[in-house]
Amino acid sequence: MKVLAKLYDGVSSKEHLVEIEFTNDKRVVIKEFGINEPLESVKIATRLGNTPRVIEFSNGIRCKSDENDKIDKILEKLDINVAPIHKLEKSWKLAVASVLAIAIFIVFMLTAGADYTAEFLANRLPQSTLDSASKITLKQLDKRYLHKSNLSNDRKVQILKLFKKLTNNDPHYKLHFRSSPIMGPNAFALPSGDVVLLDELVFLDKDKNLYGVLGVLAHEKGHYVYKHGLKGLIKGTIATSVVSYFTGDISFVVTTLPTALITSKYSREYETQADHYAKSELKRLNISSKPLANIFIEMEKYYNKKYGKDNKKSALDWLSTHPVTAKRIEYFNQD
Repeated sequence: MKVLAKLYDGVSSKEHLVEIEFTNDKRVVIKEFGINEPLESVKIATRLGNTPRVIEFSNGIRCKSDENDKIDKILEKLDINVAPIHKLEKSWKLAVASVLAIAIFIVFMLTAGADYTAEFLANRLPQSTLDSASKITLKQLDKRYLHKSNLSNDRKVQILKLFKKLTNNDPHYKLHFRSSPIMGPNAFALPSGDVVLLDELVFLDKDKNLYGVLGVLAHEKGHYVYKHGLKGLIKGTIATSVVSYFTGDISFVVTTLPTALITSKYSREYETQADHYAKSELKRLNISSKPLANIFIEMEKYYNKKYGKDNKKSALDWLSTHPVTAKRIEYFNQD
């Protein structure tokens, strides 16, 4: 049983065309070079497709052979297991099964797997880490999107009183006033307990007591209590990492993580949970939730005016991830 190969003696770069013989007593022979070794002392590389097979002898001499099929048949005849990897490569059934397994794995990692991981990590990350990350995030947002608030001092004092009442004057919570024409009427909570309130949202509240703003702050407090922002960040990072791994591009992960805390969208499930929390908090404070319903009405008017009622953007990213606005208005109109 013989195969042709190119031999490299390790002394010169010259190739030698040789014939390698595999004997029935499991020895490997190359007569021209006086090689006669037991098969067990010879290293035969695992087959990888149709790339040349490397055969290495104990004295350092190496051979390369293109006759992979012949080598496989010889090894099988001598009761030497052929590498299972090549068998897998040749089986279309196993290939299809592998593709399906990978697809199932990806779906799992982007759904239930991501949910479990987010829940697990969100409840175990130290508060110092969250505080540090939130500080960096707010600093970058101030640099890119946020501006100094134009609210009067009296209005700020009024809102701060409401905020302290909502948080039971817990020093862990901190309210920041900002403005942002780009972000529009909005508010968001960071994992540190910092809440950012934008002027544009305050201007929409027609209630003299600003109970609509209070409702929004209660909603954002709900996001913090349930760690929605952190969970959303973790799930977004998992999704990005999975996609990057399979596409080979990790630059997106590096460039987007700093602002992902607020740019990543909350799911509708998170929004509904925060809505329920807001309503329960308002009820605790003996305050009607109707002003909050009015805030949503004003926000819808704002976006319709800005983008046009029939424009697809009238719903915006903000509305697309939130429960249907009409249902939310109806929910908050029911005290």
